[in-house]
Amino acid sequence: MKREPASNFNLRPRLFLIVAVAFVAMASIATLALLQERSSLMEDRVTATRHLVVSAYGVLQHFHSLQQAGTLTEAQAQRAAIEAIRAMRYDGNEYFWINDLRPHMVMHPAMPELEGRDLSGYTDPNGKRLFVEFAETVRKRGEGAVEYLWPKPGSTRPVAKLSYVKGFLPWGWVVGSGVYVDDVNRIFWDRARGQVAIVGAALLLLSGLMVWVARRVEREIGGYATRLTRSNEALRQAATVFENTKEGVIIADAAHCVVAVNRAFVEITGYSADDIVGRTPAMLRASCNDEAFYRHIGEAVRESGHWQGETWDRRKNGEEYPAWLSVSVVRDDDGRVTNHISVFSDISVLKESEARLDRLAHHDPLTGLPNRLLLNARADHALARARRNEKQMAVLFLDLDRFKFINDTLGHPAGDLLLQQVADRLRKCVRDEDTISRLGGDEFTILLEDLDDSAAASGVARKILGALSEKAVLFGHEVFVTCSIGISVYPRDGEDVVTLFKNADSALYRAKDQGRDTYHFYTEELTTRAVERLELETDLRHAIDTGELLVYYQPQVHLRTGRITGMEALVRWQHPRRGLLMPADFIPLAEETGLIVPLGEWVLRTACMQARAWMDEGLSSVPVAVNLSPRQFRQKDLVDRIWAVLQESGLPADHLELEITEGLAMFNVEASIDVMERLNDLGVLFSIDDFGTGYSSLSYLKRFPIEKIKIHQSFVQRITSDPEDAAISSAIISLTHSMKRKAIAEGVETDAQREFLLSHHCDEIQGHHFSKPARADEIEHLLREMAQKHGT
Repeated sequence: MKREPASNFNLRPRLFLIVAVAFVAMASIATLALLQERSSLMEDRVTATRHLVVSAYGVLQHFHSLQQAGTLTEAQAQRAAIEAIRAMRYDGNEYFWINDLRPHMVMHPAMPELEGRDLSGYTDPNGKRLFVEFAETVRKRGEGAVEYLWPKPGSTRPVAKLSYVKGFLPWGWVVGSGVYVDDVNRIFWDRARGQVAIVGAALLLLSGLMVWVARRVEREIGGYATRLTRSNEALRQAATVFENTKEGVIIADAAHCVVAVNRAFVEITGYSADDIVGRTPAMLRASCNDEAFYRHIGEAVRESGHWQGETWDRRKNGEEYPAWLSVSVVRDDDGRVTNHISVFSDISVLKESEARLDRLAHHDPLTGLPNRLLLNARADHALARARRNEKQMAVLFLDLDRFKFINDTLGHPAGDLLLQQVADRLRKCVRDEDTISRLGGDEFTILLEDLDDSAAASGVARKILGALSEKAVLFGHEVFVTCSIGISVYPRDGEDVVTLFKNADSALYRAKDQGRDTYHFYTEELTTRAVERLELETDLRHAIDTGELLVYYQPQVHLRTGRITGMEALVRWQHPRRGLLMPADFIPLAEETGLIVPLGEWVLRTACMQARAWMDEGLSSVPVAVNLSPRQFRQKDLVDRIWAVLQESGLPADHLELEITEGLAMFNVEASIDVMERLNDLGVLFSIDDFGTGYSSLSYLKRFPIEKIKIHQSFVQRITSDPEDAAISSAIISLTHSMKRKAIAEGVETDAQREFLLSHHCDEIQGHHFSKPARADEIEHLLREMAQKHGT
């Protein structure tokens, strides 16, 4: 057998050596490249996280600037910032958290149970006090990365996490977000498998070509070197992949020509890589940024090597959008600029949230009208404009009449719907340049600008009264609402906003005093009346506790026999300075302020105690009648309260008669019937007061468990001189008897009135003809006389 030359004989071991060296080299290069890629990937993710944290930091700066400008209080600014950052997400479910330097958790969207807790003792499974380390990192360096164990959202198993934190010193907060190391490893190994496959394929190819390489070693070695170079180049390019960040990234050379962009850039801008590579980022500029703005960015980058801030960019479709941009330069070992790196994110959602927060801060959420904050700003502007143009300006204070009654009876949803309908009607009554504001409840304020005279303000007021007088339908209920309006005019009624507002408020109370459903201009007299009203309200608050309130009693008498059939309890106020005040002097004020509830309960308790005392002395066994105010009647626990008073006083329930007006009973018929029947089941009696002055429905009236119907004194006063009043009174008596109830006429003062009522078969009367309202001791004397007269 022919032997191969020595040179060929020695070639195969050398070839194996070359292959082994190549294998080791390729494996080493691949390993180093993979390690470098993992390190680079981790670094990219940390860098991306840092940029995201900086974006969240920018949100804090924005709301802090609103606080410094006085637009929001610190608490409002902090709440708004927390909710904005709580809603921010990236990479599907990644989030931001906020703790303070103590450390306490301020906000954590994934684990809200931690919010407000002291986290100084909170450790990960390795015992690391991570929140203490967050705070220490911020104290020492202002920002930085911290590694620890933390469970992923939706899991309880802690995994390695690397977070970046940054301190916001004005509020002593630490804002942070993190990246899970196993996410980075997963991405790394996905890429590594492809690279390992490349290396494996190359090795298989080398093994299969060993014999062929032995013959043409020089040429194959050269080919192998070429392939190895290409493979290494592919590995180096793979190490620079930055496609996983949600922020757009632009890499430009020293001359600002774009050399690469990432996938997020394409998604945000709509431009493909081919559209931008080789061109400058200037093609992305929006029209709202001028050249001076971009010169400022260029100067900052040249001087410090970095700039970041808010800007506007343009997408490929022409749409302009707000962006948060960070520009940095990359230098070589000699300090020369080699690249410009721009990282940006679309903050449209954040700006929309900011706009919504701004609207919430300046508008009433129910009606969409300006709130007090915006009203004050517009009032100052309108006043300055009126001074400058030598024009008049009017302030209208508007208050809905009986809104609380509607709100409490039909419920808050119906009340809210009514306020929305009122706001819509008000908008149609004023010009676009005028301002309508809701200050809360049923209070509205209107600013009328550029007026030549005050007549224009009265015209608007009449227009409003007409617009609101139309019926409103609230969930199937038809209601009619009116309003009272107070008007002050600049400069006649004041030269500053505070004075104009105060005087319009005084005029509003004057309109209410005149019977409501009207308007009134401010006068000096109104200021005096407002002060007196405030004093009276203060005095009334003390009157119940200081014993200034008195209960007078007026007998109700059987018309034919003259016997006393009942006693109506009537409250009086023995004012220390104003003397004895009648109910008309203070009951409307008590209704408006809510004091009618404790006042009414005091009258009820006092009357029941007195009636029981007369029973115990054998003087009277007739019911005592007590008026129920609308506020009392609407109390959810009214039945329990009345039963408690009866138990406390010992008065039998059938010796208590409650008087309600027909308007009160008819407002919400079903609810009224329910309350009256529950009390009637206990034995309590009912009568309808002021009958004929409201809007009764006979079909409902017959369902009420009432004993008496009272004819209003306005009909009785002219019963002998006015045929219409006589006819009405006669009709009420007939109607009452047809329903098998008793008719009682109040305000009877003359014999002629008594004779008329007697001839028309009225059952009972009440008035000065028999007895004026009197103190309990005077009534006791009358009862004793009656007992002696009738022999009882």
